This record gives sequence, C-alpha cells and structure tokens, in this order.
Amino acid sequence: MLKFMVLSDSHRAGDWLAKAAEVCARGGFDGVIHLGDVHSDAKRFAELAGVTPLCVRGNCDLSRCSAPAERVETLGGVRFFLTHGDRYGVKSSLTHLSYRAEELRCQAALFGHTHDPFCGYVGAVLLLNPGALRDGNWAELTLKDGSIVPRLLSL
Repeated sequence: MLKFMVLSDSHRAGDWLAKAAEVCARGGFDGVIHLGDVHSDAKRFAELAGVTPLCVRGNCDLSRCSAPAERVETLGGVRFFLTHGDRYGVKSSLTHLSYRAEELRCQAALFGHTHDPFCGYVGAVLLLNPGALRDGNWAELTLKDGSIVPRLLSL
C-alpha cells in the first residue's frame, strides 16, 4: 500500500504550506504531488517536509520553471496523468482532460487550476482536483493492488 499527498494552487500561501508540511511529516506518506501554481512553493515544501514533490508547472509559474507542463507517472501499479489543467479547459469542462488521460492509457488524471475540489469519473478515468492549498484544501491518494482510494481533505 502506498499513500500520497496531493497539492495544487498554493499561490505562496506560506501558512497553509507549513501546515501541509506538518501533516506530511507525521502522516506516513510515500510521496507528494504538486500540480502547479506556484512551483517555488513545491521547493519550499521540500525544505519544510523533507520530501521532494513530483511537480508540474501551472499557468502562474514562470516560463523558466524547471517542472514539465504535464507528465505520466506509474505509482503503485496505477498510471496517472499529472497536469495543472489550464491547457485542457477544466474550468468549463472535464471532457478534454478525460480524453487526454485515456489517450495516454492512464487510469486517473490529477489536476488543479479551478481551485475547487473535485473527485469523480468522467468516462473511464478517475479525475481528482485537490482544490487550492491556499484555501486549505488537499487530497490523499491510497494505492493498493492497482486500486485507488481518493480522499478530499482540508487542513
């Protein structure tokens, strides 16, 4: 069994970042995922929690940001599509994001951008948006034997 903390849209909210790092440090997480906006927060989180997040770049991140705009990762036997979401029009529809994840043969897509927590299926793909960390929102993913148990949480 693996457990991941999922963060997005931290937008330099230092107090929330520090609280998330505390939760991470005592929560027995196997990893952390940061879905963009702001990449420097992911670096600060790594300093605070001692865990370097898997990152993607968000629309508010500078072009010189070293994180990719999207990536595919296999974690606990599950194939994930990680993106901020702005490139897929997630504020108006989740269809394009779902199609892209299916094209990439992913069982789940993790995204942010809307600042609104969301967890549900669109087509065959589980979509998870932890909401904005700047509002105290985050998500937990538990992976076991290829299954995904998501939880939307608040600090």
